[in-house]
Amino acid sequence: TAFVILDEVIKLTNRRVNAIEYVIIPRIENTVSYINSELDEQDREEFYRLKKIQGKKKERAAVALKDSEEKARQAAEDGKLHGDNDEGTRDILAEHVDEDIIF
Repeated sequence: TAFVILDEVIKLTNRRVNAIEYVIIPRIENTVSYINSELDEQDREEFYRLKKIQGKKKERAAVALKDSEEKARQAAEDGKLHGDNDEGTRDILAEHVDEDIIF
């Protein structure tokens, strides 16, 4: 009778071992590989997103630089029209004549 009980316990243990070895472990491995693939995909998406943002920032910086150069050029042209002196500094008194104030 002890051998029969021992045999039943061994069979039950073998079934549990087989279930763990052939069912539970493969499921967990599949889950881990799925999670890894999803994380890799997220990393690729984030990398792509960062590159896009960098490109947009470079475009905006180039446009801002172009605008500031255009404004500087325009200001230089305006300064020549409104009485710049030879040193390249603007004479703000020559641009606008104030009326005399009588107290």
